[in-house]
Amino acid sequence: MELIEKDIEDWIKPYATIVGEQKEYDLKLREKNPCEFFLQLTLPSNFQEYAIALHSFWINNKIPKDKILVRELSDEEFPEDDFSRVTWKDFHKLKNREFDLNKAITESIKHTRSYDKQMNNELYPGEGLMDKEHLISLVEVVNEIYGNQDIELFYTFLATKNWEKDLIYSGKISGLPKLFEIENLRLTPSLIYPKQRNWVVNTDYDLAFTTIAGETKFISELAERNCDGIVKIER
Repeated sequence: MELIEKDIEDWIKPYATIVGEQKEYDLKLREKNPCEFFLQLTLPSNFQEYAIALHSFWINNKIPKDKILVRELSDEEFPEDDFSRVTWKDFHKLKNREFDLNKAITESIKHTRSYDKQMNNELYPGEGLMDKEHLISLVEVVNEIYGNQDIELFYTFLATKNWEKDLIYSGKISGLPKLFEIENLRLTPSLIYPKQRNWVVNTDYDLAFTTIAGETKFISELAERNCDGIVKIER
């Protein structure tokens, strides 16, 4: 991937919530159908199909039961390798709560989750941080359907560690996983799209999920390979 000097593409710029145009908010739709609300807010409406990739919860099963307590700011930090990914649906099951996608999204936005207080063996989904496994799956699916496409990646300044300016990378999609090795990048790309414009991924810096749009075969394959992690949205 090569860092380039250019502005974000006009066709997707309105959906980058920091640098884009201020869109009108339908607050009633946000309450009634948050899935649809955030799809409209973050993606163009001209694609065949849409999906939401839910950033994983994480559970540390190596902590003895008698050491599991309500998480406090001063809690001991455990090694990341001790945590395992858990889907939203399975996390709700662990909490003995019924899972409803729209309700769960609303709770993630308002930070008013219906289950018990966060425990010290739990990590909640990262905002603006798409699962590495979902990104790798994206690369695999794109390669199989479209080949090694030329893509652009947009990082809003909030997704970088120095917070100086937006960044745009260009290159082949096969190089996407290597961005995890770049020290200055704090989150995953805010936008990923091919120059052919036949799909797009939006990971807003302030959301615990990623929105995806594309052709039916692309969305269906992503959802099938990432059961309960990437959810196809009927519109």
